[in-house]
Formats: sequence, structure tokens, C-alpha cells
Amino acid sequence: MKILIIGSNGALGWELANGLPPLFETEKQPLSVICASHSQIEITNASNTFETIARTTPDVIINCAAFTDVDACETNIDKAYAVNAEGAKNVALAGKNLNARVIHISTDYVFDGAKNTPYNETDPPHPLSVYGKSKRAGEEAVQEINGNYTIIRISRLYGQHKSNFVTKILHIGLEKHAVSVVRDQFGSPTYAADLVRALRYVLSLDLHGIYHIANDGICSWYEWAREIFRLSNIQVSLQSIKAEDFKRAATVPQNSSLNCTKFVQATGHKMRPWQEALEEYLGKYVLR
Repeated sequence: MKILIIGSNGALGWELANGLPPLFETEKQPLSVICASHSQIEITNASNTFETIARTTPDVIINCAAFTDVDACETNIDKAYAVNAEGAKNVALAGKNLNARVIHISTDYVFDGAKNTPYNETDPPHPLSVYGKSKRAGEEAVQEINGNYTIIRISRLYGQHKSNFVTKILHIGLEKHAVSVVRDQFGSPTYAADLVRALRYVLSLDLHGIYHIANDGICSWYEWAREIFRLSNIQVSLQSIKAEDFKRAATVPQNSSLNCTKFVQATGHKMRPWQEALEEYLGKYVLR
């Protein structure tokens, strides 16, 4: 199987490029991974996208490229839609031209957060932010253009490549010794290394359609930060605040937790609790 990873220098793309080959080697399944960073492919340019992907002749395209700065999307609307919607459309078209399977990475922010329980794949999307709306437009483009697709919605990703909530909150805590974190917005923190292992099942079992994949469990931003500092044995003054008191450009869901039952039933693989994944991440990559 030849896999093209678009956005290979991003948080998830980097993890996939480095983590997928060893997983397939243990199963003695031949796998060829081709990496394409932003400098190598411009998905907002249709002709560049078609030509670049055609040269690689992939069996599978994993599109990790996205404009993910949620607040910046509010003032860079054209860029958000160019990358997250038009870019997804171009990749889907290129995949269709080559009869290649497209795995598109999406987000929990396609939901409005009004639901009190975790979101299922069948729940109607209703994004609140430009980021969420542009990502939903990308989902729709993939669905309309290429029937050979898998859309993976993820939540609160963190990993060893690129800064993330974990590294940022630790930096603030160590620098200022006091942190205020939102207590009334909930989601499912997801460790990139665990997500790579889950995507191995998506590939091996040839899963199609929409799937939610996140580490097991739900927490607020405050609860996540509290666990980060507890596991790191760092003493800080940690204050919980309401979302309305934390001023930001984008309106984000109060609850964007994901129900991953469909994935578990299809694969027999359940993601471990977010607390266990966080402890491993901190021990292996942050607190060494």
C-alpha cells in the first residue's frame, strides 16, 4: 500500500509519517509512505494539487493539512475556507482522478455544543466558528466528490511534534506560577500517538464513512490542566473561570466530546483513557 500524507510537517501528519510504518512492519504488511509538507504541495491551488498527487500515484491519501488556529480563522476567513474547504475539495478531486482512497481529518468543532452527551457521527453538524464552518465545508466536499472516503473527526489533539495545550499550559504555569482555565467547556483530549494506532485499524480494515476517534473520557479545559500539573508535580495557583470570562475571537462549543462507539464496534479497539495517554506523553516527551 502506498500512502501519501499531506500536511506531513503538522502535528498529526508528522506522527503518522513516523508512526505508521513501524506498525505495519510488525504485521509484515508492506507499506510505502510519501510525505508532502506545505512546501511540497499547495492544496489551495487545484492544478498544483492534481499534478503533485498524480506524480506520487498513491493508493491512499491522508489529508492532515488544515488551518487550525481557531481564533485566527475569525479574521482570516478567506484563508480558512481556502485551506479547510477548497483544499479538501482539491484533494478529493485528485483522489477521484486516481481512484485513490481519501482519508480526511476533521474536527469536533463541526458541532455547536448544545448536546449534553457526546456527539455521534449521525448528529447533524452545526458549527459556530469560521474554523468549524470551513472544516464542515471540507467534509461536505469530500463526501460529494469522492465516494471512496473516510472522514475522521478528532478532538483536542496533542503530541510530541508542535506546541499544544499541554506544552503551552505548562509553560505558563512555570513562568507565572498562576493559571486561569475555563471550566465549562468539555471535550476529549487525544494523544497523537494513540490516534496513529487507531488510524492503522482504519487503513487495515478499509473503513469508510465518518468515524469519531478520541481518547476515552471527557474533561473540561480546567480538569485537563489540573491533571497536567498533578502528573508533572508542578505547584501552581490554578483558577477555574467561566468561558464567558475568557475573551477570545471565536465562539466554540460548550461540549464537543465525541462518541467513539462506532469505531470500537468496527475495529474491536477502544482508545485508552485520556489520563493514561497524558501520563505517557508527559513521561516520554515533556518531563524527561
